[in-house]
Amino acid sequence: MPLRTSRRHAAALILAGLALVLQGCALDRENIARFEPPPSRDIPVNTPQTGAGEIWQVVEGAPVSGERELFTGVQNVRFMQPIAVAARGQQVYVIDAGSRQLFRYDIALDRLTLVKDMRGLLSGNTAYLHVSRDLSFYIADADGARVLQFDPDGRLLREIKDRINIGRPISVLVNEYSGYLFIADGANDDVMVFNPEGLLTGAIGVRGLGAGRFLNITALAQGPLGFYVGTRIGASRVQIMGDDGRYSDSLQQNTVIFPTAIAVDSEGRAYVSDYLTDDIKVYDGTKLIGVIGGHGSAPGRFRRITALWLDEGFLYVADSLNRRIQILTLASWQPAPPAAVGEPASQ
Repeated sequence: MPLRTSRRHAAALILAGLALVLQGCALDRENIARFEPPPSRDIPVNTPQTGAGEIWQVVEGAPVSGERELFTGVQNVRFMQPIAVAARGQQVYVIDAGSRQLFRYDIALDRLTLVKDMRGLLSGNTAYLHVSRDLSFYIADADGARVLQFDPDGRLLREIKDRINIGRPISVLVNEYSGYLFIADGANDDVMVFNPEGLLTGAIGVRGLGAGRFLNITALAQGPLGFYVGTRIGASRVQIMGDDGRYSDSLQQNTVIFPTAIAVDSEGRAYVSDYLTDDIKVYDGTKLIGVIGGHGSAPGRFRRITALWLDEGFLYVADSLNRRIQILTLASWQPAPPAAVGEPASQ
């Protein structure tokens, strides 16, 4: 028996949600810390940059292992449209929609390795990447309405498709302890739950407005408080669902307008990218405490963030239209003390 048997009232709910969007969401910046990047734009590729207590590494491409050019002996690849990023230790995985390839970037060696040619696999330019601790990986192919699982060498292990329950998978994550798989669906507006054997066992949330209901899911993450679900429509654009799947709380309202990606650290600090402002909102629990970046091309500035990933104290950002991955050292990132809240960062 399918988990979904009806889509009644969908049109009415969407119209109600659009009305909420038209009300606007003004961000009160007087009670949060602002973090500015360094002013210089003449930045060498793949080198760390420091500014306002932040250390950024800008990765626009690198030499590719095993690939040779006729004269130089090494082929250098530049990202064209990186749309997804994940990292484990020194290895950073990047889906480049421009070249339709999945690369692994070695930070220590400054080298790229082609893991998987995605031509013929990706159905569009929207995909999400999750890399497990054993370096197997999952790709949510949104336009193809499926999730693909690969072994560490890029061999396809299984394809997860369900015409009734999976319409537009926009994010996928695996709980490393339970082995359960969670797929956020931007068409059906819920999070599907699969057990380690691959059986669909339930769903988190339903379509609609209000607590525990979603309209147009855009992002999914898991943290100490539970599951963080981002949506384009609704009073609370990021809701927190407990580990039992029930509504728990929401991030501070009217602070993020269009969440595109979410990452949560072990202390419960949440990082949420905003499509309309090209920045990353930072929350301690549910309270907004800072903003990273803004629109631009300098290190720490962004043009369409499509993915965030946290690993070992580093925040990885897919800065898609700037054609690069940016890496922030979180150990150096701290909100301004209370006396300095609202003051501009020093340059």
